[in-house]
This record gives sequence, structure tokens and C-alpha cells, in this order.
Amino acid sequence: MRFVCILILLFVYKTTKPQSVSTLMGARSASIGYASSTLSDEWALLNNPAGLSKLTQSTCGFAYALNPALPGADRLTAVGNMPVKLGVIGASVFKFGDELYSEHIVSAGYANQLGLASLGIKVNYIQYRADGFGAKSVVSINFGGIAEITPLISIGAYIVNINQPKLSTVDEERLPVKLVSGVQFNPSEEILLVVEIEKDINYDPTLKSGIEYVIHQKIKVRTGFNLGPNSIHGGVGYYTSRLNVDYALQYNHALKTQFQISSGYKLGKRKKRE
Repeated sequence: MRFVCILILLFVYKTTKPQSVSTLMGARSASIGYASSTLSDEWALLNNPAGLSKLTQSTCGFAYALNPALPGADRLTAVGNMPVKLGVIGASVFKFGDELYSEHIVSAGYANQLGLASLGIKVNYIQYRADGFGAKSVVSINFGGIAEITPLISIGAYIVNINQPKLSTVDEERLPVKLVSGVQFNPSEEILLVVEIEKDINYDPTLKSGIEYVIHQKIKVRTGFNLGPNSIHGGVGYYTSRLNVDYALQYNHALKTQFQISSGYKLGKRKKRE
């Protein structure tokens, strides 16, 4: 069964329009339907890099996404972020797949707050490897922004593969551009609502939505959904002054139930904002 699944991945990779596996990570994001274009946390580099700008402490994080219905298709990542004199820098490593087919990504990013808006950029070195087909590497660039319209409303947007790198010079295959835009509404300190639209230039748009509710000073519960393709999401998070642990699950008809767990840790002293 595992070999058949990987063959399907290889067939899709070789015969359809080029497409990387999703690098959206962090169980907080996963539990609200990956509607993450406005979030500012340690996982911003894997979502909208502009979200890095609000980090006031050095952080590190680790996440693992498990897909029991598709052996060999698990994802894992590690990320580190550090405030500097002007802005915040971040770096991450990401892995998908196994010895038959895999994708490895090393990323570096930078973001800064400019008034009410935050801007961020990320550079990715991506390596695709398939057993019997060799390896191919490309460099891609993501760019994003987040703006606080009012104390209650924020909007975020980012572009994936803005440089649309070539995968092949023979047939001019390129990584597709992906456009993402969302709105965040905070009606109270305990509630966060997010709505987002993701549009890959090769596919129909996906609508994402989610809600996060603080039921206790240290505990947050979340749920969300996607339309096109359809999926439902949910999860819970436990937070202390230094450590946070989040758990998420999602379900859709094709891949059944998927799981993700992530943890983040704050390092050093809090940086004062100028």
C-alpha cells in the first residue's frame, strides 16, 4: 500500500502542473483551518512571514504532522526566530516524505514593523528527490504583509513563489504562484475570528475560516473549516510564560483524519519595542 501511494505521488509530480506539498505548519494554524495570514507567532515563517515582526523574544519551535492514510507523507519542521535591532529574523528546516519521494526545504526570513503595517520576506531553498528520478533544487521567494486597521481588525496577505522558479528548462515547468489574503477580528480578548481565501493560479480558490477561544489563562480551544477542498479542523493549546504545546486534527473525505502536534519555547529576555 505504501509503495502504491508513493507511485501516485510520483505520477502526480511528473504529469501534472508542478506543485509542492503544503509547508503551512504549527498546530495552532492547523486547528483553525490553516487560516494563518494574520497570525503573529513562532510559526509565522511557515505561514505569513510578516507575522514575525511582532515577536519580542527569541523563540524556537518543533512540529510534526501525521497522515495515517498516506504512509510516507508525514511532515516535520523546526524553526527559530530572533529579534534584532531593526526587525526580526527567522530560519526553518522542513521535510516531507521518505526514501522513495521527499521534499526538503531550508528557509530564512526577515520582517519589520512599519507603523501600523508589518512586512516580511522569506527565501526558500527547495530540494525534490524521487527514487529513480534523481534530485532537483530551486530557490523561491515569499513576500507578505499584515496591517492593523483598528485595534479589533487586522488584514494579512502574502504571495508564495513570487519569482516562480523553473523546475525544468526543457518544458518550462515552474512552481506556481499562490495568493493568500485574510481578515482577523478580535471582538474580545478571549475570542479570535479569522477568514481567508487562498488562490493557487492553477486551481480553484479555497475558503478558510476558524475561531480561537481562551477558556482559561493557559488553555485555548479552536475549530475551523475549509471549502474547496472541504475539511473540518479542531484543536487545543496549553500556554505558559515560556512554553506552549498545541494539538490539532483535521478530517476530509479523501485523506480521512490527520494529526499535528507542535511546541514552542521563548528564549531570553523580552525585547522592548521602540
